[in-house]
Amino acid sequence: MRYRLNAITTMTRPLVAVALCAALPFAARTSVPARATPVAEAFDVGMMHVERFGTRGRQSVIFIPALFCGSWQWNREIDSLASRYDVYAVTLPGFDGRPFAAAGDTTPPNLMQHAADDLSRLIRERRLAHPIVVGHSLGGTLAVLFGATHADQPGAIIAVEGGYPVAATAAERATRVEASAAPYDSATPSTIASVLRARMLRYVITSPADVDSVAKYASRSDPAAIAAWLRAALSLDLTGQLPAITAPLIEIVPFDSTIDPYQGFASRAAKAEAYTTWLAHAPHGSLRMVAPSRHFVMFDQPAQFDDLLLTAIRQRAAHLSPNS
Repeated sequence: MRYRLNAITTMTRPLVAVALCAALPFAARTSVPARATPVAEAFDVGMMHVERFGTRGRQSVIFIPALFCGSWQWNREIDSLASRYDVYAVTLPGFDGRPFAAAGDTTPPNLMQHAADDLSRLIRERRLAHPIVVGHSLGGTLAVLFGATHADQPGAIIAVEGGYPVAATAAERATRVEASAAPYDSATPSTIASVLRARMLRYVITSPADVDSVAKYASRSDPAAIAAWLRAALSLDLTGQLPAITAPLIEIVPFDSTIDPYQGFASRAAKAEAYTTWLAHAPHGSLRMVAPSRHFVMFDQPAQFDDLLLTAIRQRAAHLSPNS
């Protein structure tokens, strides 16, 4: 199996490393759409800030954003789901204006597991019955880790290009981790937007207008947090933990013929084969592909993405609550 980046990371030439990091209705095309659904409740659980939407007691869905993102990444999906589900959107410390100090122990071996444990705590404290957990990039990696280490809790894990290991060996991962995180070690709040544009956003989002829109939100994140979460996520190889995930594990993976060949995926079929081989380690793993699209598939192909995601949620919710 070939191991490549699955969380948002840096991109340099000549070697380009691409980011890790009945159907319900979805909104019209907008870069980062405004959210029409009001926040029903906001609170903190451990390191996580949580916003709740919709109605308590219904099938719950938890959204975990990508690196440098807040709940705004899921605005369109929240609006589509809130009338029928109990929706939670978490924001990790250091992102979207939240202090990174809330993370506590930020050493790479502990940061991701600490976040997975706090996700478990959210589910316990709110007494959520088998929530459907959706994460993108860093959030997808966290969702996969959560599914492996708290296997009795999720009703499904839906990872959007998240969890797939950056390299086959720890030494290779360490090299790539440092290359990915280094630009953010020297970034400041006043330079982070330009660093993100140059090192990441223009490679992981196709439309320049979408890049501009996302950059305004992304610049609210702490550069030190971006570097720390990159190191924590990219150091992981979760392949050996996939057999522990008892819930369905669905990967939604984009393919872009301009970018993905630099990743080692010469074609859509090659990328699909690599992910299918990896997902075979999970008892109930399955793959959905979206093309043409770069890493932020919810901005590049909103209609395709929402159709796949909302259909997967609706079908799994019907299985979990057949009488609802």
